[in-house]
Amino acid sequence: MFNRDNLIGVLLVGVCAVVAGVLLYSIASGERLQIDLPGWLGVVLTVVFLGLIIFGFVSSGGFGRLFHRGGQGGPQWPHPEAGKRRRWPWQRR
Repeated sequence: MFNRDNLIGVLLVGVCAVVAGVLLYSIASGERLQIDLPGWLGVVLTVVFLGLIIFGFVSSGGFGRLFHRGGQGGPQWPHPEAGKRRRWPWQRR
């Protein structure tokens, strides 16, 4: 369950759990929580976010993959035989 492919999902669930805990605490205590962060932090987070989007887009094949039509090259997903039971040759239906 916790392998490299699922890491981003596990991190996202963790972030959501932390935010949910803070919001539930705020609701239960009746306090209005305020965070006083420096103004440049928003700019840094935006640049990092956009940089990661561009990195992911370029590393996955970019525009070639965006306009790529199926059936030319790579394997089909999901596999056409996935979930089908193979029948014995003498069994007909």
